[in-house]
Amino acid sequence: MTNKELTCKIFEHDGFVKLTGAEVISLTESSAIVRARIGEEHQNANGCVQGGMLYTVADFAFALLGNYLHPVTVTQSGQISYIRAAYTSVITATAKEIVRAGHNTVSEVIVRDEQDQIVCVCTFNGFVKDVDRKELQKKYE
Repeated sequence: MTNKELTCKIFEHDGFVKLTGAEVISLTESSAIVRARIGEEHQNANGCVQGGMLYTVADFAFALLGNYLHPVTVTQSGQISYIRAAYTSVITATAKEIVRAGHNTVSEVIVRDEQDQIVCVCTFNGFVKDVDRKELQKKYE
């Protein structure tokens, strides 16, 4: 099983990701790209994408990249800056690692609407646990 297959398999069991409908578009050494189709259940009272949905999709992109590069990585903190209201039917989050130092990894995640406009920018700090990738793979075979 490749590292990409393992990472995607781990997140197949993430019930909250399933609930949002987020899907993996791309996962490479340099980035993770996640897309979610937006329905009424993802909108706030004003008809735009609810901030929690934006954060969730961004966090999922970070989690994919972090766990692809450094299994097992968990989010320690995340900060989101909302740029504009997202009146859109699709959002796309792109995560890129900024730095890895010891047990810490920091990534920037940019979320865009279907017109490719930036709707929010996030920074996530993750803790990289000491886990043997081969042992982790056995768990998901």
